[in-house]
Amino acid sequence: MASLDTGEILPEAALQRLLCDAVITRVVLDPDSPPLDVGRRTRLITPAQRRALAHRDNGCRYPGCDRPHEWTDAHHIIHWSAGGPTDLTNLVSLCRQHHTLLHDETYAIRAGPGNTLTDG
Repeated sequence: MASLDTGEILPEAALQRLLCDAVITRVVLDPDSPPLDVGRRTRLITPAQRRALAHRDNGCRYPGCDRPHEWTDAHHIIHWSAGGPTDLTNLVSLCRQHHTLLHDETYAIRAGPGNTLTDG
């Protein structure tokens, strides 16, 4: 569950979209409100990781897509909000269309043998 500063509760799909592209700090509070955990601050990729993704992926890696790397976002295969690291082994280049589809929770990708991706 997540809420905005206004107290509004966010649906899970909206939360996942925000977590992917926003600078957010997760704060876990105990029942009396003191912070217990302030999360990780390494969700965004570095310029060096961006160059490595461009070289490795050479564009959108969604099966059948041929959009160039200039049109892609870095996506955590295991979502950062679910504990996925911001490491090249957990990152993939996806065009905005396929990146959005994955966050709508109607599509999924899986890493397979040889670093290939399959939808499913």
